Amino acid sequence: MSTTMTDFNFVYQTPLRLCRVIWETIPGSVRRTPIMFRVGRYIYRTFIRNTVRFQSHYTHFMRNPPLLSVIGALASHFPANGEMKIASIGCSTGAELYSFLYAIKTARRDLHVTAKGADISEAVVEVARRGIYHPDVPAAEGGLYAAGRAEVASADVLSLVEILEPLPDGSLRVKDWLRDDVTWLTADATDERLSSRLGQQDLVLANNFMGPMEDELAERCLANVMRLVAPGGYLVVDGVDLDLKTKVLKASWFRPVLTNQEEIWASESARGGWPWVRWAREPLDRSEADWAYRYSVIYQHGER
Repeated sequence: MSTTMTDFNFVYQTPLRLCRVIWETIPGSVRRTPIMFRVGRYIYRTFIRNTVRFQSHYTHFMRNPPLLSVIGALASHFPANGEMKIASIGCSTGAELYSFLYAIKTARRDLHVTAKGADISEAVVEVARRGIYHPDVPAAEGGLYAAGRAEVASADVLSLVEILEPLPDGSLRVKDWLRDDVTWLTADATDERLSSRLGQQDLVLANNFMGPMEDELAERCLANVMRLVAPGGYLVVDGVDLDLKTKVLKASWFRPVLTNQEEIWASESARGGWPWVRWAREPLDRSEADWAYRYSVIYQHGER
């Protein structure tokens, strides 16, 4: 990097750092006022939204408990002894899909659940297929993107005993009742042939991989993923630009599911730092005209 470019970055970043320090000294009650919320949105859209976009394979088990709880409750709508088809797009090393399977199968042991996990990286798909993880060690080393943090922390092992079983070497393996009827494949979420490969699903997970994409590609990818959802089925989508998500979903057959919306939105503490961090969670604002679409994570495909 040239000295000129380094100087430019320093000059550009220093005022932002100073403004962030000032922002964080403002009491939370003041930052939550409508005028300060508009200031935060201006800061994010003007200075932060188009900063460096960083993709990783990071995922972990039971990432959003309120979300998993609602999905388990939605499974109660399926007929007794019926079938439920699930697809996880951008599945990474599988922790998210296994977590959703746990929530659904625990709530509805009578359902025959089949699942498909798809990711662009063959290396992480193989990890997901094996379903073996080491505490405090990321399993995605060797994938296309950065591995990120570990799928399982040592402190969380005891809370995951119904999902993971210990192996003699100290690793943890997903239990067989969650691995049954799961197919893993390498696929590109932006590929228009995705729907023909996977078929329509009752539940589609599409979390935390579209955010780093450029807007045009992310919009096409979201529309592509939406085609996987069967009428009446559900789409779970998070970690994508909120303006883009709102525009695409509002113009579609999908409608937001508002059950425990606020708890789901507030659950991931790792998404702090708004409006100064690109991937941070914007605070839920019900005065926003399209708040139901903007701040939901679950959407249902209405019948045509």
